[in-house]
Amino acid sequence: MILDYQQEVNAFYDWLETNTLSDAAIVLWHALMHTCNRAGWPDEFAVAVSTLSNKTGLKKDAINRARHRLQQTGRIDFSSRPGQQSAVYKIISLCGVLNDATHVSNRAQTASQSASQTATQTASINKDLSSSTSSSSGKPYESFYSAHVRVFGFECNPFQSQELGAYIDQDGMEEAVVVRAIERAARASAGYNFKLITRILDDYFKSKALTLQQAEAIDAAFDAQKARRADEGSSSTGGVPRLTKQQQELEDLRRRSEEARQREHVRSV
Repeated sequence: MILDYQQEVNAFYDWLETNTLSDAAIVLWHALMHTCNRAGWPDEFAVAVSTLSNKTGLKKDAINRARHRLQQTGRIDFSSRPGQQSAVYKIISLCGVLNDATHVSNRAQTASQSASQTATQTASINKDLSSSTSSSSGKPYESFYSAHVRVFGFECNPFQSQELGAYIDQDGMEEAVVVRAIERAARASAGYNFKLITRILDDYFKSKALTLQQAEAIDAAFDAQKARRADEGSSSTGGVPRLTKQQQELEDLRRRSEEARQREHVRSV
């Protein structure tokens, strides 16, 4: 069984328009889909409750209730096993298994992505955005999900994945633009800051930068503006050396990060 991840997600939310699930059941479905995907779409797969708890933030009782609800509504099937063995799950497709030709294509793509991701994860992250980044058009395809793992060292959760995916599915951005935002956010912030990723993406969207080429042009224009400001500042301070282009870029991204933190603080007050 090989499913189309994005088609299944789209079909799932279409199905939700006429069916009701709790937030816990929705996030558990996403976690099971991701687990099945990472395992290569087997017909059945085993996963520990502790693993699902880490992925969803749900406690054991909430997971039990959520998976029974998913089973009742026909979205999954599962069977418990005796002792300390993990339960066995099965995803019930909403849009059917892909045809044989697509199977071959997806297997080749999955193998290519896996090899590319493994090679990149063993190397250090390239921090020099002034030259060429891993999201440039000359590089192999990389999903934003894989890029998140490569850059930060861990997976984004289902809600974050849904939010980033909306920039592609609803706003029409190229996936490489989302990858670029992930890289720039990691470069700007000392710690993990998901809000900064979305802030950068919002800036791209407001500037109508939906392609990687347009996003790069927006960044270049902003860098040029920063350079002009630095030149003016250098003149007004009696010839104090101005920041390099890379330092200017870091300064701007740190400013974005700080603004995102301040907005988050205001919302939490």
